[in-house]
Amino acid sequence: MKKNVLLSALLLLTIKLQAQELSKPKEIPVKGIFTNPVASPDGKHALLTQEHNHGVFLLNIHTQEVTPISTIGGIGYGYTWNLDSQTFYFKEKGEKEYFSNSRVKSYSIKDKIAKETDLNHNLLPSFNGKNEIVVHTNPFTLQIEATNLKTQKTWAVTNDEGQYYNAILSHDGKKVAVHKGADIWVYNVDGSDKGKLIGQGIATSWSTDDKYLIGFLDESLDGHSISNSEILLFDVENGKTKKLTSTEDQFEMFPSLFGENQIIFSDEKSGKIYVTTLKL
Repeated sequence: MKKNVLLSALLLLTIKLQAQELSKPKEIPVKGIFTNPVASPDGKHALLTQEHNHGVFLLNIHTQEVTPISTIGGIGYGYTWNLDSQTFYFKEKGEKEYFSNSRVKSYSIKDKIAKETDLNHNLLPSFNGKNEIVVHTNPFTLQIEATNLKTQKTWAVTNDEGQYYNAILSHDGKKVAVHKGADIWVYNVDGSDKGKLIGQGIATSWSTDDKYLIGFLDESLDGHSISNSEILLFDVENGKTKKLTSTEDQFEMFPSLFGENQIIFSDEKSGKIYVTTLKL
């Protein structure tokens, strides 16, 4: 009896692990070399940048057309979408300015116009145009903080020693994934817990139900150039990691979830953009 129960448990675990797989990736045949795709909530567009975060580009996923929005160097990170999928936000600075002097611009897809906002650039990418609470790294303490945009009240989310970066707010606004070295932690946004270690790598996106994080883990033989990279799925509740890709000819990085568990990601080896579906 015990043997049958054990076999049944192993079978269920195997089925669950096998279910968390990717469909065969399909290339989006765009002209040029791009990276760091961030899909719009409705899955119709994605933001892209080029090597060394050069510029911000808008990809129409259906027509495969790429439109340059800004060609300034070093600004292709931290961009984010408004929940309506019609507006996105990105950082921009002058040619001789420091990144600390960056300004936030909003771009309307309908009007094809970029306008400067009064948002602090540190609030990207957690700002989505609708949320009252945003998360960000304090540039002086390197701790993660949260700010209520309505009351302007700010409080600490992390209080441990170390340098934190790349805070990613969950869809329900209650949790935040943060990075400390190679570790990924998840904290309550209200600062009420000590955090939970989820895994190692770089988390890039929450699943729609906030049960999973997706990300990647890259490797380097010389400490400079990438020798490999794979997409990972992090089970937030159970603190488990599942490797979704295992390839030698591609360096899968920067996965972004959208729609019904669809993923857009970049191959850093070729500069190509792919889409796939996660089978949960």
